[in-house]
Amino acid sequence: MNRLSFVTYCLPGLLMCAHASTAAAQVPEPEPVPRIVEIRLSGNEKTRDKVILRELDLAPGDPADPGAIENGRQAVLDLGLFRTVEATTQPVPGGVVLNVDMREKYHLLVVPRVDASSDRDVSYGAQLRWSNVWGLNHRLNLTVESGDFPEERDRREEDDARLSYRAPYLFDTPYELRARLERLERMTPVIDLATNEVTDDTFDETFDQVEIGLARDLRTDRPRSGWIVGGGLFWQRQDTSGDFAPPPDGEALALVGTAEFDDVRFHLYSETGRRFNARVEAAGSGLGSDYSYTRSNVDYFQSKALGETPHQTWEVVGSAGLITGGPNSRNEFSLGGSSRLRGYDSDDLEGNRFYYGSLQYLRPLKWNWLRLLAFVEVGGTDDDREGLRDGSPYADIGVGVRIRLTWFVNVEIEAGWAYPLRGGEGVNFFASGH
Repeated sequence: MNRLSFVTYCLPGLLMCAHASTAAAQVPEPEPVPRIVEIRLSGNEKTRDKVILRELDLAPGDPADPGAIENGRQAVLDLGLFRTVEATTQPVPGGVVLNVDMREKYHLLVVPRVDASSDRDVSYGAQLRWSNVWGLNHRLNLTVESGDFPEERDRREEDDARLSYRAPYLFDTPYELRARLERLERMTPVIDLATNEVTDDTFDETFDQVEIGLARDLRTDRPRSGWIVGGGLFWQRQDTSGDFAPPPDGEALALVGTAEFDDVRFHLYSETGRRFNARVEAAGSGLGSDYSYTRSNVDYFQSKALGETPHQTWEVVGSAGLITGGPNSRNEFSLGGSSRLRGYDSDDLEGNRFYYGSLQYLRPLKWNWLRLLAFVEVGGTDDDREGLRDGSPYADIGVGVRIRLTWFVNVEIEAGWAYPLRGGEGVNFFASGH
């Protein structure tokens, strides 16, 4: 090939390469993400700015990355204090202003409490719920109740007063203070040990409990996901009085350890994600206690969206518990009633160990705040009304509604009917709220 032929052959290829290089050089570089110049909060009439900014996890000078802004917005919504949270950016010289607009829920709620069952159990009282104490997302609950339980084996009348307080991010640290007080006075029937039957005789019991602890939030991402671990002290005392009273249990001081994994997203009318809780108590005789015992509890919750219908979800709920040692004067766990194994009467199953699981389907009925509830439950204890101590399972199926009052913090009502698949007394109406 001569020199002219070689040039003629290669020139088109060289021109194409040069054109491609020129085209590549002409591709515009992505514009830099603007910086946040200022963050403006509106609508938080009660909630302090620092509570919102802590969850938002953004500050002036940070890039206005849309993903980071959305994650911060969801973290603020996950607090459960607001009906809506919107985050928008507004261009200004030097960057953007981040506007976060919120609609707060009512944080102070005083409600009457009335509960009744088909076996003539009736309790009534009142509850004070302050869900945003001092605008810091601290939570205070005070409940006072009285009840009559003519058909139950473990109690006839009961007066209960309990107070709890939770203070997350105490003094702007990742630590949470947890405290609880309770006093319960009960009229208890005497059980004939020879026949295991309830007699007409009664005695009085008094229960006092005090718990205080600290928890450390290990979650650093937004929205928050991860572990919270803690520990503390739990003191309890049981005393008895009356002509037929057995010796009192005395008192115990236990060390408490807790662990929680939280990855739940709040969507106003529903949640998605999962949560796991574990708790262990341990007391030793002579170490501030009249007896030794260990108590373990675990709880699991998972919710997942179904299809394209907003707030249509399925939920998996599970829990289990075990106590060893102790005075063994009563069963520590119970199933039945309006919360677990709803097809059975209150305290229908009792024991010193239990397990429970539920699969629930929820779908809005015309309004998102009103959802259909369909479920199947299974559970067991090491003692039951049939006299079996083998932990064999009981189960029920049910249908009802779940109502979420979104203008208040964490207020839901459930009501419906459940049918026991083993034993029981036929269809059972249930109603509960929290």
